[in-house]
This record gives sequence, C-alpha cells and structure tokens, in this order.
Amino acid sequence: MVSSTSPLLDFLNCEALDKNLFRGQSRDFKTGQVFGGQVLGQAIKAAYNTLDDERLIHSAHAYFLLRGDVDAPIIYEVDRSLDGGSFSNRRVVAIQHGRQIFHLSASFQKPEQGLDHANLGDLPTDALRSVLDSSMPRQHDFQSDYFEAYFLPDDKVSDEHAVQYWFRAKHALPDAQACHHSVLAYISDMGLLRAALNPHDVSKKRLEAKGQRLIMASLDHAIWFHREFRADQWLFYDCRSQSSSGGRGFTYGRIYREDGVLIASTAQEGLLRLRPKDRPEDSPKD
Repeated sequence: MVSSTSPLLDFLNCEALDKNLFRGQSRDFKTGQVFGGQVLGQAIKAAYNTLDDERLIHSAHAYFLLRGDVDAPIIYEVDRSLDGGSFSNRRVVAIQHGRQIFHLSASFQKPEQGLDHANLGDLPTDALRSVLDSSMPRQHDFQSDYFEAYFLPDDKVSDEHAVQYWFRAKHALPDAQACHHSVLAYISDMGLLRAALNPHDVSKKRLEAKGQRLIMASLDHAIWFHREFRADQWLFYDCRSQSSSGGRGFTYGRIYREDGVLIASTAQEGLLRLRPKDRPEDSPKD
C-alpha cells in the first residue's frame, strides 16, 4: 500500500515531555466531551513509546473516570510495571487539570510461535461489496474524518440486538503493527454502547412522552489483540448486548478481517441512566 500521512495517527501521537511523561491533544467531535477511544488510543501509543524492543500489545484494560475536557491537552503518565523476558506491563494514567480522568493497564509480548486456532466468522461480505460497487453513499458518523464505515441496516444484522459494521481507516498507515493497534483501539469504542441500547425502547419520542432523558458514558473497556491485521483495510465489527441492570449496560465485540479471521475481541460496560428531563444537568458519573 502506498505510504501517506494519516491525520488520525498524527492525532494519536503523543509528545514526549520526559522519560515516562507524554502529552496528547484533544479534539471536539461536538459531543461535549473527549471521545473515549481517543484517550484509549493515545494511552496505548504512550505506553508503546516506553518499550525498548518489538514487543506487541495483546491486551488492554481501561477505566474511564471523568469526562474529558475537549479544550485541554491530556497528560499521560506511564508506569513501567514490568519488563520480563517475554512480557512487559504498563500502567498509564491520563490527567487533565490536575485530576485523573482515565486508567489503563496494558500487557505486551515478544512475538513468538505457538498453538494457532482462529475463530472464523460468517461475514456479510456481500453487503460490503454491494456498497463499494454502487454509487450508494457509505454511512458516516462523527468519526467520518478518520474512517470509512458502513453500518448494516436492522434487517441485515445477524442478531436483532447487534450493531454490526464494516470500517477502515481513510488514510494509509505504516506497516508497524503498533500503529494499527492504537488505531483499532481508538475505533473499538464506537458501537458498543449503541448495542447496549438495542434491547430497549429509548427513542426520542418515548423519552419525551415519559419526561425523561438518557445519560450515556463509557465506564470501562477491554480489548484483546489476537493476530496481525491492517486497520486501513476493511474490518468487520460485531457488537452485541449481554446485560442491562443497575443503570449500566454490558456489551462485547468481535472484530474480524475480511477473510473472516478473528483479530480482536472487546468488552465494555457503560452507563445507561434515565433521568427526569427537567432535572439539572450533572456529571454523568456522579
């Protein structure tokens, strides 16, 4: 693939302030808060900057503590928890205005050969081909500057409570897997909470009739990377709701290459809180 500059990769790159201290920039996507995938992707990029060899991330577990300020940079403090013979562990704390807004624990492994089994998905590649081969505009959302995406309509998804879509980065990425990991982590936050809403009737009309409003926010997020992939080639994201209770929704996701091979898995719990419409605005996590 022809090399080119990726605005998303530039956005995810963090400026080194000291040995274990980095600064990332924020962007306003008109949501009133920092996109969770941004903090996740930048934190993983900051952690990668502290590795001395070619170890690759295989799992990351994050907690979103406070709503991020889109008008302020984010400081990432990396703790080098472990550098063993095969594995390294990093803990990253994201800070704004002197307060911790995010925690990440990530594990990295030196590449090695081992037992190999891949879950193969029966993917709706016909839906993707029909969109690419026609003049039909691809569906976009607030991440359309960075990604091409096609969300399957409700009558095409394999489960009534699922959110499923094809996506790829709009600009070519370097070959280094570390770049693709941070990009995939970034977009992995999109779709999971939407899937958590699918079993419920929370349409604008119904909420207005009941005098309610819905508050949503990511609480925690996990991602496991299973094998190599390219985020600038088409990938399929299958997001499914598992449980809703106590003002929270739990979902999991599976990400596949176009050949049907599973390349990553995700899980997320998010806030799904109903509040009276006339109640004063509060912080989502208060």
